[in-house]
Parts: sequence; C-alpha cells; structure tokens
Amino acid sequence: MKKYLFLALVILFANNLPSQTLIATSSSPDATANHNQRKIVRDSFENIYVVFTDIANQECVIKGVMYNSTDGQWSDATQILPGKNPTLAISNDNQIHMVFESNDDNKEIRHIRTTDFTDWTTVHTISEQGFNNEIPVADIDSSGNLNTFWIRRNNDLTESLVYARISGDSIIDRKVITTKSEIVDITIANHLQYINNHLYFAFQFDMDSLQFFRTTDLMESYDTIYSTIGTQPCITFNSYYEFEDDEDCVRFLHLDTLNQLNQAEFTTFSNDLFFNQIPVGTVDYVCIDDIAPPIGYSYLIVQQGYLKHGFSYGPMYYWNTTLETIPGIDYTNPSIAYKHFNFEYVDFIWMFGSGSYFMILYMRDEKQNWLSIEDDETGKGFSVTGSPNPFSGHLKLKISVEQEKGVPEILIYNTQSQLVKQPLVRHTSKRTFVSHWDGSDENGILVKSGTYIIICTVGDKRTARKVIYQP
Repeated sequence: MKKYLFLALVILFANNLPSQTLIATSSSPDATANHNQRKIVRDSFENIYVVFTDIANQECVIKGVMYNSTDGQWSDATQILPGKNPTLAISNDNQIHMVFESNDDNKEIRHIRTTDFTDWTTVHTISEQGFNNEIPVADIDSSGNLNTFWIRRNNDLTESLVYARISGDSIIDRKVITTKSEIVDITIANHLQYINNHLYFAFQFDMDSLQFFRTTDLMESYDTIYSTIGTQPCITFNSYYEFEDDEDCVRFLHLDTLNQLNQAEFTTFSNDLFFNQIPVGTVDYVCIDDIAPPIGYSYLIVQQGYLKHGFSYGPMYYWNTTLETIPGIDYTNPSIAYKHFNFEYVDFIWMFGSGSYFMILYMRDEKQNWLSIEDDETGKGFSVTGSPNPFSGHLKLKISVEQEKGVPEILIYNTQSQLVKQPLVRHTSKRTFVSHWDGSDENGILVKSGTYIIICTVGDKRTARKVIYQP
C-alpha cells in the first residue's frame, strides 16, 4: 500500500510541478544527505551529473543519473558501486571525481574518477587503515589536484580532521590537521573558475565551535580567517575582477546558536572581514552556490520543511531576496551545483518522501530577476524599473526612493562580474531618478550582445536585475 501511495505522489508531482523534475528514487533516508557533500555538478557543456545513496539487498550502494544537454533528457539511475555518502568534484577539463565512504565496519574513504560518468577508474582507498572515517568533502584547484577532507574517529575516542591531496590516482599528501574531542562538520572551497590553488576550508567541533581557514601553499601552512559559534559552515570562493591580480573574495555562511543564518565576507585586497545576519528567520538546513562578486551569491535553505532559494548581496548591503519558494513540505537534504561557475542560474536537487521511498527532485532557477516595468520587491526602501527588455538601442531606468535623502547608484556588469558601465543618474523629482544606457562601456564602445546585470544601490540596500542587450 505504501508503494502505491508513493507512486501516486510521483504522478502528482510530475503533473503539478513542471519546473521540477523527478530524476530518481531511493530507499535511503540519507540519499542526498550532508549539506557540504556536493551531490550535483555540471560540466562546461551544460551536462549535469548527480550521485546519491540507495539501498539494494540490504546494502548501501551509490547510484548516478546524468542530464544530457544535447537531447535534453535525464538518464535512468544506474548503480556505480557499493558505498555511501558520495561527494562530487569536477575539474576544469571536465574530469569528474567521486569520494565516498565504504560499507565496511571501519569505514574507509575511497576515490574513483571518470570522464563520461560511465567508465570509472579502479577504486583506491585514500584513508589510513584501522580507523573509522566519514563525511568526505572535496574540490579541485587550478592545477587539477583533488583536495579532500574527512573526519577520522580515533581509538582514544577523539576525532581528527584529515586532509589529502590527490593527483590522478596518487596520494601526494595526507596529514592530520587537528584533533578534537568531537568534529561535527566540514566544508571546502577552491576557486570557482580555477584561477589559483588557494583553498578555503572550515570545520565545526566541540558541538558548536566554527573555524574558517585559508591556505595558499598547498596546505603547508594555513591561517585562521574567522572563528565563531554555530553550525553548518559553508564557503564559496571567487575573485574580484576589478582588480588586476584577481584578488580573493570569499563568502562564509553558517547558522548561529539560534539557527539564524549568518554571513561573512573576506577579501584579500583589504584583508578585512565583514559579517551580518541574513534576516530570513530560523533555518534548519543551508547549502551555498557559487559567488559572483561584487554582485552576490545564491543559497538554499530548508525552513520548517519548505525549500527556498535565496540571493544575498553580501554583508555590506542589508538586503536579501527570496527568489523561489518551492511548493510543498517535508523537503530535506538539498544539494546545489558549485562548478562549473554559472553567473545566471542555479542547479540543485533535494529529497521528498518518507518511510522507504524517497523522490530525488531537480530544478534550475534564475539567480536574478529580470528588469521589467514593475518592481515586485517590497521593503527595501526603493524600486527600480526599466524598459524595454530586451533592448537594442536605449534602455531607460526609473528609480523611486521612499526617503528624499536616498540617492541611487547604478552599476552595470557583464556575466564575468566585470564592471561595464556606471551611467549617470539624474534627479527628476523629490523621490524619483532616471538613468539611461545605450549599450556602451566606459570607453564609449558598444558591448557584445548578451545578458547584463543592472545593480541599483541606495544607501545600504541594493538589488540586481537582468537585461538582454541585442544590438
């Protein structure tokens, strides 16, 4: 009876939620569990790859499903190998790595890789023998090295954070970073666009202590960037393209002791740390997307069973947008694609179900809203509208502010986060301003056709809108 009820739910979702796609089912309540274990990646050809845990013959197995961008179809889920808690990382040249836990009593951390999601290399163990290991996380740097961390349970009841760097199938380095009475969670982030080998990582220990670190010398040394109290640390790392040396811009997310969502920003050109609370209420679960500095970043949260896609403009701007609230309830374990970097949209998966049957759902959502003649955001103290969109010769922007002292600033960025233009803003009445863009950059040269981001800032609030330029 339970199986038939589940199938009825599958049909209901397929018929009523066209923006969501059912890509697989699982018997494991932990199919996509652990918020920093990335279960979904995309390659440079817009193919999408997903892994999850299932149960077959009373044993945990890892299965995979792939979206083919050429024919627009998802494959059937296929079994890859025995194991659980997989995490994916993808290189600049589209080599996919998977790190996972074995099913042994003393869980080993193992690694395989593939270029087509079908033919995988021979499994090799990257953890030391004789220990119980779990929750591996992984990412890839600009040199193609796979950086991994995991938690090792020691025989004296302590727990260690272990790091390993892998090149191909060879372990180049492996060492214990620290040992605590308890290590609860870990996260990792290499550069989103493979520009350097800098690595940021964090771990939660002794119930609720968080530390965020940075290394620039392949883990020979590492510096503490941020320490706080909380849970569920997340990191995303990219560069500021306005600076010649592509300076690091890093965003940290975590939940505080009241389960409120907090963010921090670290930049190497100022060596400063800014942080504040994102006012979204109590959060049960969070995972983070790629950052497009200085515009912002996406994240997913679960609140009382509801899944939400939020966008933050960073801790220096007290404004946050909920771009999508997924209809339904009892959603769990979302995972968001981190690489390859995508400026315009997010790809993510999550679970829904109970008992022995769980659906794994996929969705793509826009990172920013489109510029239109109406502004549907309220509460930020101003509105920005414009037309036409798309435009070919001339875009007119109108900014209305609630306070007379509010003076807006307009910045236009391309999809590489590069500043294209800062058009003049003209005051037309006490609370109304206008600005125009003719598709030219600061040198008066017309830009290429494509998508651009209009950022409007008034005081400590900002918002972003997408436009299409078609000369």
